[in-house]
Amino acid sequence: MTLPDPRLYPRVNANNPAIRALMSLLTERDAEQVKLKRGALDALICELLQANDHGALHAALTQAPSQYAYSILWESLRKAVEQPESYNEQWAVPFAIPVVLVAGVKGQTNLPGKLNDLDAVTKMLKNHDIFATDADVWLSAQLAHPEQLAEINPAQLTRWRDQLQYASGGLPVNFAEAPVPLKDEGVFLRYLVGVAIQKKTAAPAVKLGGQVSAWGVPLAQELGKQLQTAGVTLFAIPRVPQTWLAAQESGRITQLETRLQVAASNALRSIRTAGRTPVVTIAAHEPGEIRITFSAQEDSERWEGYVWPLAPLDETEQVVAFARELFAECHVDDMRFIDAVQPDRIGELPFFVTAHIAPVAHH
Repeated sequence: MTLPDPRLYPRVNANNPAIRALMSLLTERDAEQVKLKRGALDALICELLQANDHGALHAALTQAPSQYAYSILWESLRKAVEQPESYNEQWAVPFAIPVVLVAGVKGQTNLPGKLNDLDAVTKMLKNHDIFATDADVWLSAQLAHPEQLAEINPAQLTRWRDQLQYASGGLPVNFAEAPVPLKDEGVFLRYLVGVAIQKKTAAPAVKLGGQVSAWGVPLAQELGKQLQTAGVTLFAIPRVPQTWLAAQESGRITQLETRLQVAASNALRSIRTAGRTPVVTIAAHEPGEIRITFSAQEDSERWEGYVWPLAPLDETEQVVAFARELFAECHVDDMRFIDAVQPDRIGELPFFVTAHIAPVAHH
């Protein structure tokens, strides 16, 4: 069962050159022409980056007329930002390691916003070949907030790539320290950011993407140890290093998935402890959310809701597939998927479908 896409997309704006090039590519059927038109779109994106025209790039991304159109534009943007000019002998690779922190405390406190022993982390990543042994790589001790990464626009990333000559000076940006405010429990996202200098003829200075392998557990333990705070239970979940743009996407998704796991575990435990049968309902809501509720067949009063805000690259199928697998693992037998887009609110209150609150017919 898939859910409908509840997002509202803008109409095609033929006045925007990037959208024109994108639509021309998406409507082309001839393979040779597709290649040429993809090349034209890529060239246009490169021009906007070189001209530092962040406004035009932003306009194109916000005016993409569908999820698929957005993903093509995003691919082209990443290629333009991440691939160096062919004549460069070396270039800088700004990267980020998403770290999801799952924490609980009685009351409230702050988790530190930086590591106290960066050498231990760097050494571990070198031992596991994430950083090449002799590569020029710099890693920040500070845990950056997602908003801080988002503030660096693609044109800046392109300039860093072409202008930074060595990594030891770090990145030309000062992030204000971002301690993690914790009250009761929460799932937080922070990043370890860095830069590596890549020589044309050398092996990768930093291994990007792929799967978390043997280094995952020791790194998680090391981060947990360095961020340990009195009275706090803390689990750190590091992901693989990725390019600056890709890391923001994968970090956001990992945080949402982890939040859903925590919410499901808490809600299902409380339903089952009361000797009741859980019902999970999954529905797409205006203007762009998937809402999941945990309720009990025997109780029409109490239920809990979880909201997954759909970002432009999210596919409803993937969110549903993740949720379905998670609830199957949790032995939920009654899963209900609502096939019509549901309203955001009814009256003053946000609307959620539960075992006892019926969905609104085709809205």
